[in-house]
Amino acid sequence: MGEDRFWAIRGGGAASFGIVLSYQVKLVQVPPIVTAFNINRNLRQNATYLVSRWQQIAEKIDENLYMRVIAQAVDDSATGKRTIQSTFNSLFLGTCKELVTLMEKGFPELGFDAKDCSGSEMSWLESVLFFAGYRDKSVNILLDGPLGSATRYY
Repeated sequence: MGEDRFWAIRGGGAASFGIVLSYQVKLVQVPPIVTAFNINRNLRQNATYLVSRWQQIAEKIDENLYMRVIAQAVDDSATGKRTIQSTFNSLFLGTCKELVTLMEKGFPELGFDAKDCSGSEMSWLESVLFFAGYRDKSVNILLDGPLGSATRYY
């Protein structure tokens, strides 16, 4: 979109705003296999640096990789104290093998490897359930109507 347009739409402050008059949707071909994954990192595991690094590379990494970061307060199992955990919640339009190669080049700091793909190759329709928090359910659950407001990310 470009930084200038982003700030124009967002507005300049409390007394200004932007209006979107049109937008464009680009459809992409979805392969038969996609890879969805979650990687959790807390403050002890350098989550602050990883989020900062993700912000620097997100727009430059492969367009077939969608990656968002969800930050939340959790109990650290190692120390028993509260900490911040960043979940890198992602979908890649391709196989795990392709994704491992991409992550090694584009975001090696995350430490993504083949073990993070365990059970994460699926059809795009199954990935809808993955992101809604219904990973172990059949896709037929989608025929039953709205899934509700699932907020489970891991």
